[in-house]
Amino acid sequence: MSTIVSLDLDDLACYHAIHGLDEPGPDTASLALERWLPRFLDVFKQLDVRATIFVIGRDLERDLATGGRGAAVLLRALDEGHELANHSYSHAYELHRWSAAEIADDLRRCDTLLRGLGARPMGFRAPGYTHDRTMLMQVSALGYAYDSSLLPSPTYYLGKLGVLGLRRLLGRRSASQTDGARSFVGPTTVHYLPEHGLWEVPISVSRALRVPLIGTFLLGDTAPMMSRPQVALLRNEAAKTRHLHLELHAIDLADPEVDGLDPALVAKQRELSTPLERRLERLGKLFEQRGVGVPIARAMARHLR
Repeated sequence: MSTIVSLDLDDLACYHAIHGLDEPGPDTASLALERWLPRFLDVFKQLDVRATIFVIGRDLERDLATGGRGAAVLLRALDEGHELANHSYSHAYELHRWSAAEIADDLRRCDTLLRGLGARPMGFRAPGYTHDRTMLMQVSALGYAYDSSLLPSPTYYLGKLGVLGLRRLLGRRSASQTDGARSFVGPTTVHYLPEHGLWEVPISVSRALRVPLIGTFLLGDTAPMMSRPQVALLRNEAAKTRHLHLELHAIDLADPEVDGLDPALVAKQRELSTPLERRLERLGKLFEQRGVGVPIARAMARHLR
């Protein structure tokens, strides 16, 4: 079995935006870098796992301007063998609608910040997975070797459309986008994009319904539109599938009480209703069942020469 591990450092503001909640207070801005990421690094170190960490430029820039405690955690990640990659500067969910020049500037700003830490970013993941030809052209222009924005799960996309449609009927807003359907269909295996000179490294999905094999669906007692028995079957598939690209999000290891999360967010982000200790146990068990986990760049080393 082979296991690729990636971790998105989406901050709390991202989740408030997609759930249509008021913007969180400024005291929560550092949670992803200073609290959630160290919890992952501790698990990774204990189980000899290495991951690709997708960093948001604006959060790193803000951190560097206020003491650099989060940057120190990213330096720890580099020192422990993890890969830092580009998750855009702004994490704008509508980034794919920007002009080519605006996208290029956004991606370049994040790239510059990562290189300032001593990282050598080789890959990109789009905010909300939504990407298109224009965006990938700017990824390629940075000299990157791969993109990992493809989540080939029509099930996920249709579910998102349903949720967003209901919210609109109820007069609620969300930063999530309803377009970009092509970001959720396509091959489930690594493939080359000759037009862009990039390798595409899709996030894993289940065989039957193409449900995403990501932390949101695997670590909690229940998952969106899934019962406990269904989630248990999904965890079993993730443990046994031959090739797994496991995508995690920093909030997967949030502690709602300790981290002071809004109860309204906890109610909407279903995995957060499961105690942190149980989520940690499930993550550790998955790694123990699968053995060593590696970053994208290491898994793709023979292709990226």
